Amino acid sequence: MKIKSVLLSTTVATSLLLGACGNMDDDKEMKKDDKMMESKMEDKKMDDKNMMMKEGMFKGENDQMVKGKAMIKDGKLMLTDFKSDKGPDLHVYLTKNGDVEKGMKIDKVKYDEMKQTFDLKDVNVKDYDTVTIYCDKAHVVFGNAMLK
Repeated sequence: MKIKSVLLSTTVATSLLLGACGNMDDDKEMKKDDKMMESKMEDKKMDDKNMMMKEGMFKGENDQMVKGKAMIKDGKLMLTDFKSDKGPDLHVYLTKNGDVEKGMKIDKVKYDEMKQTFDLKDVNVKDYDTVTIYCDKAHVVFGNAMLK
C-alpha cells in the first residue's frame, strides 16, 4: 500500500512539475511573439515615415537663384529641374521653416545637375517642412522649397 501511495504521489508531483515547466515555456513564447509584433509595428512606423510624400518648388533667397522641384517620396529626396547659382560649398538640408542650424544636413548638391536623388534612411521626414540649399562656406541660404 505504501508503495502505491509513494508511486501515486511521485506521479502526481512529476505531472505538476512538468506541467508548470510547459507553462513557463508558453509564457516565454508569448513574450517572444509580443516582442516580434512590437518590432514589426516599429518597422511599419518607420516605413510610414519614409513612404510619406511631400513636394515643393524652390524659391531663391539672399539675391541667389535656385529653381526646380523638391520631392520626398519612398524614403528619398529628389530634386528635378534643379538649377542654382554656383556656390563654393552647396549642400541640401531638411529644415523646419528654413532654420539650417536645427536642420538635417543631407549631402552636397550640384548646382548644375537637373536631377539629383538623396537617400533619407533613418530620417524622420515628419520633423521637417522645408528643403534648403545652403552654402556651408559662405553661411548663406541660396533657396528654400516649402514642402506640402
